[in-house]
Amino acid sequence: MQHEPAGGSHEQVLWMADRCLGRRIARLHRLVSRRFEAELRECGLTLPQLEVLSEMVLFNAPARPSEIAGWLGLERSTISRNLDLLTHRGFVQIAATSSAGRTTRVTVTDAGRQALADAEPAWHRAQAWISGTVDTDAVATLDRWLTALDLDQQTH
Repeated sequence: MQHEPAGGSHEQVLWMADRCLGRRIARLHRLVSRRFEAELRECGLTLPQLEVLSEMVLFNAPARPSEIAGWLGLERSTISRNLDLLTHRGFVQIAATSSAGRTTRVTVTDAGRQALADAEPAWHRAQAWISGTVDTDAVATLDRWLTALDLDQQTH
């Protein structure tokens, strides 16, 4: 005997699951991430590590982990884990620590810049696969969504 899901009928839950944008976007994220991860594996980088290194290179100055988290919209703990791994591999180094020891700034090393350069062909393969699979308006649509959601987030 099946029982009704808490909070609604089976049909209601099915209807919500079928139309849920959060669910669809999470699935899209998993599919895209898997492709990038598969391509980047040969370089020894993960997609989040590539993102962290890229943002740090673009900033082009020592950065606080909280700044990096803000740029990427990630939790500070996620950035800290990735920075620890990147530091261990010699791709990132501590550039400065405040006198109280509470604020640290990190910077990309030459080895980190080289790792990004080495990852470029893998990144291009993943990017080409995704671009060739989705319609030509996908990037513009995603950019509009991100802009709208970022603006809405800032006002709330």
